[in-house]
Amino acid sequence: MTNRRKVLSHLAIGAAAVPAMAFGVSGQSAHDVVHSGGNRGCAGPGDGPYAEYFPNVVVRTHDGRQALFYRDLLRGKTVIINCMSVENEVHHPVTANLVNVQRLLGERLGRDVFMYSLTVDPERDTPQVLRAFAGKHGIQPGWLFLSPDTDDLDLLRGRLFADAGARHHGSAPARDCSMGLVRYGNEAVGLWGSVPARSEPESIVKRLAWVETRKASTAVGTFKRRGPMVAV
Repeated sequence: MTNRRKVLSHLAIGAAAVPAMAFGVSGQSAHDVVHSGGNRGCAGPGDGPYAEYFPNVVVRTHDGRQALFYRDLLRGKTVIINCMSVENEVHHPVTANLVNVQRLLGERLGRDVFMYSLTVDPERDTPQVLRAFAGKHGIQPGWLFLSPDTDDLDLLRGRLFADAGARHHGSAPARDCSMGLVRYGNEAVGLWGSVPARSEPESIVKRLAWVETRKASTAVGTFKRRGPMVAV
């Protein structure tokens, strides 16, 4: 079983990634999961190194598909994830900043790196609304806007943003930092980091180098790059 503390400790580290897999449902489809009596459309843990940590719930994409969050969108991939809502973008625009990240990634987007924007207002931000929003901003393939079930939203935010959206019994809600951060990581090796959502696009793209895989060098005296330090 995945050690929860180990995963959380890696959320602030940088280092390595395998070639990205194309988006798509293999085997049982997300549609089949939803209609087979699963718990709120959850397929249960998928196959992967952190399958027991990340929720495998069904999310709807802005291009009209359904996907299993862990198995189809995270497993084996290097990703950039942020939380947003169409209404919030009016006052705190983040998508426009990430459009510049998209531009800098170029052909790597959808091949080496995948971008996901998770709405925190799924009742109003339907796939149709998100599709219009994505079209307005010129979103390219490889960047998906996701709408989860309302009941799954806190779970997703909590696991992605170190329990930023979790509610603890008998205590005040944990501080919600999910709207102010971009989470980036390599699920294949469990290495993650975060950066303020409105950071310079060049800085966000540069941080991906801390979590991408590079072939080990056998040269003597080769400099080894370090990523962010683990938070104490």
